[in-house]
Amino acid sequence: MPDQTDDRRRDPLLLFALSCALALGWLMVGMVTAETVTDIFAESGPIEQTSALFLLLSALALGVEMVRRRDWGRWHLAVLVLAAGLRELDWDKAFTDSGILQLRLYSGDGPLGHKIAGAAVVILLVWAGLRLLRRNLPDWLRALRGRDVWAWLMLAALALYGVAKSLDGLGRKLAPWGIEISDWANRTAGRSEEAMELFGAILILQVVGLSLIRRAATPKLRTPEPRIPKPRTPEPRSAAPSGAATEGARRRGRVT
Repeated sequence: MPDQTDDRRRDPLLLFALSCALALGWLMVGMVTAETVTDIFAESGPIEQTSALFLLLSALALGVEMVRRRDWGRWHLAVLVLAAGLRELDWDKAFTDSGILQLRLYSGDGPLGHKIAGAAVVILLVWAGLRLLRRNLPDWLRALRGRDVWAWLMLAALALYGVAKSLDGLGRKLAPWGIEISDWANRTAGRSEEAMELFGAILILQVVGLSLIRRAATPKLRTPEPRIPKPRTPEPRSAAPSGAATEGARRRGRVT
């Protein structure tokens, strides 16, 4: 009889419900402790902290599964999700004069150690991104055509992050085009960005959970042990009769 408790623990709807409940609980704490609504949507506020938490949990789950199954070929997934979570915490510019993704860090007169460390991180991220495109993009496109849930959730998460990125600093981006927006519109765009990033992080955690559930249902194939052939014992062969004995037997048969 199948273990129903184990099935419930692997229910993707349960994971989604727990993620939303955790986000709601932490936001409620932020609403109670914040003095203004602006504090809730501020940088390093409760919404951004929750987004970072879900991304870091996703990276941790990928890393633990990779180590447990010794599937080192998936390291790039954990690295990219971890980088996204740390960027939510502003770690990309926490240890250098400028952000590691800013060109002025490498073209300015900053410390050489900062430039080397930033370049190493960027190279690692580019390498991980190329591996993602080469190893996972074809499977994702096939899953989209096959209407797999995880693939469409990933598409929704990417769309949310894309729209959120376009809303970040909307007034500053529109100013060179001669378009001015009100403070209310700019503030609403910034808050919408934080909300979209939070929901995108929840979807990424859901995608990781579905991926781990699917991999757990497919046991890892064991490499068959090499079979050493046993030496064959030669069978005893009866001695062939000589030509003289054969001819004598024929003659005796004729006499008889």
